[in-house]
This record gives sequence, C-alpha cells and structure tokens, in this order.
Amino acid sequence: MSRRPLIAHVLYRLDTGGMEQMLVRLINGTCHHYRHAVICLQGYGDFRDRIEPEDVRCLALDKRPGKDWRCYLRLWRVLRSVKPDIVHTYNFGALDTAPVARLAGVRRVVHAERGRDAADPNGENRKYRLLRRGLLPFIDRYLAVSADLRNWLTANVGIPAERVTCIPNGIDVAAFADASSDPAERVLLRDFAPPGSLLIGTVGRLDAVKDQTGLISAFGCLCEALPDQRTRLRLVVVGEGTQRPALESHIAHLGLSGQVRLLGNRSDIPALLAEFDVFALSSIAEGMPGVLLEAMASGLPVVATQVGGVGEVVVDGVTGTLVPASQPRAFSMALAEYIMHSSLRRQHGRAGRDTALAQFSLQTMLDAYTALYDSLLVSDSDREDMAAEGIGKRGED
Repeated sequence: MSRRPLIAHVLYRLDTGGMEQMLVRLINGTCHHYRHAVICLQGYGDFRDRIEPEDVRCLALDKRPGKDWRCYLRLWRVLRSVKPDIVHTYNFGALDTAPVARLAGVRRVVHAERGRDAADPNGENRKYRLLRRGLLPFIDRYLAVSADLRNWLTANVGIPAERVTCIPNGIDVAAFADASSDPAERVLLRDFAPPGSLLIGTVGRLDAVKDQTGLISAFGCLCEALPDQRTRLRLVVVGEGTQRPALESHIAHLGLSGQVRLLGNRSDIPALLAEFDVFALSSIAEGMPGVLLEAMASGLPVVATQVGGVGEVVVDGVTGTLVPASQPRAFSMALAEYIMHSSLRRQHGRAGRDTALAQFSLQTMLDAYTALYDSLLVSDSDREDMAAEGIGKRGED
C-alpha cells in the first residue's frame, strides 16, 4: 500500500487503566507503520494526552448506559467517514460494535479480550459467552493477552483455535529504575514514608475487580500480625475510580488513616515504583496486568492473587508470591515474609527484573501486533490483486 493503513481502535472509554496504557504504547510505537484513530463509545479523559502522534484522531460518541442505538448510528457514520483498514475493538464493552464495523464497509475486525470485570470474573456468564461466539462471523481474529484467556476463548466460548492469537503485554523495561539493590532515599513519598519505613504499594483503577478493599484489609491484618513493625508499615494505592468513597470509609473503619494513602491518578509511575519496597496486586480477575511487568521491571518483589494470567507473569517463589483471591489473611502472610526478610525482597526483585527484560519487552509486543495487522492487510491486498487479474483476463476474452 502506498499510504499507511489506518487502524481504528474502538473501546468504551479512554482513561486511566492497564488496557488503555497498552493501547497508548501500541499507537506511539507503531505510528511510523500505521495511522491510528481512537473511537471512545463513552468518552475520554486526560489520558488521551499521552498519545504522541499529532495525526491521531480521538473521537467520543457519548454513549448512554444500556443499548444506545443512536450511538451505533454515530459509530457507523464515523467509520464510513474515516474508512479504516482495520477496526480493533477492546473487551466486552465494545464487542457488539463489530457488526456495525462490517455494515460500515470495514473489511477486517480484530477483537481483544484483555480481562474480565467484577460482574463476571471467571467468564462463566452463559449469555456473554453466547454473544462472543455469536459474533464470530463479524470478527476475523480474537486477540488474547494471556494463555489463560486464549484457552478460555477456545475451550469455554467455542472460538476456533486458528481464529485466536495470543500477544502478551510488553513494556519498555529501560524506563524503570532497578530498586532491587539498596533503594534510594524516597523523594516523592518521603513525608508519608520516612526513612526506616517499609512501603507497600499498588497501582490500578479503583474498581471492584481490583479489590483494593481486600488489600487494605490484608494490610490491617499485617499490622496486627507484626505489632513490633506496625509503626514502620505504610500502604499507598495509586489510581482513581468509583470505589474511592468506599475505600476511604474502609480505611477509616480499620483505623489506618495514618498508614494508608490514596494517591489518585499519577503520571510519575516509574518514579513512584522506585520508592516501593513491595508491590501488591489484589484483583479478583485479570488478563495480563501490565502494571505487574512495570513492578518487576522496577526490581520489586510481588504479592499477587493467582487469577487469570497473573501466574504467567509472576513465578511463585521466584519473582514473587501468589495467593488465592479474596483471602486477606493469606495475602497478609505473604506480605509479612517480605517485610521480615530484606534479602528475600532483593532476591525476588532481581529475578523479576531479569524476567521482565527477557520475556516482556515492548518491542516484542509491537512486533507481534505489526505481524497480526500486516497478515490481515496482506490477505485483503491479495484478494484485490486476484480480483484485478480476473477482471483483466475477462476483458481480454
């Protein structure tokens, strides 16, 4: 093709989150090869400013809750106007836009399953599974970010294996400082976590699926289990979302207001991670959390719930510790091991950074997406060439 192909990314909302972070990295890292447009069914926030190419259009369709048929019409009109070569939809919230893309004349549709929400953490909802399978004729390729999601799509949803591609997340490891040796003196959080304190941290949107309530409960259990260490212990939760009022209430109820802080959305995540001693992830469902890769790249030991593709990132007993979801006491016991043993923190932190460097590089992820997009574009180009040759031969006859 003489021009760069246009990829239109359709998602419910562009705002703070792991999926959104990976989308921004994908756009910024492949803008030399493709043009991109971002179509947000509900809208977008300041996260849109992290998209670097100036030619990327970001459109909001202002979808109302439920089935907003006018929104589908607006989407159809947008797609007819921008004429993308590929539409890439994200998660269940945008799944039903695949038929709209086909009706708008888009030849290739990719649908990404990047994780599940609190309403269906294990993907067991029969109605949702039937809808995913029912839309198969409109979707050329289903994309999973973990082997767990890929296996679920094939075994539980019924998508043919040849229609599912697995592309793990990737990050720029060099952007994260290695804190697995002696950590530098804190700068950003010095007032909250002074010298001698031990800082546990997590990053993610404040959503029920992330179960930060359970993490705060686990931190409370940790303080009870280690009374001699209590004055040294701190917890920070980075992110924003609908669960903030509930989390604030829970912190106050447990009497932890002096030891737990909600930091809201931050743009300095690498610098914050460099000040943590332990990273915690308490989700009840996940795809492949990019924030775990960032924590490991920062040389942090990880305590995480064993859900979704988490076990494909964190090696239990090597780069971190895996515990069952929704069990605060088990989570607190795993945290206690790292609090009490600094050598274990350093050992697992170093192993985590090595793993991130070896297996989850940003360039590996970008190469895989480029190969996927190009394979779909080439098949279109081949068909056009064959059709042109056929017309030419008929003309000669």
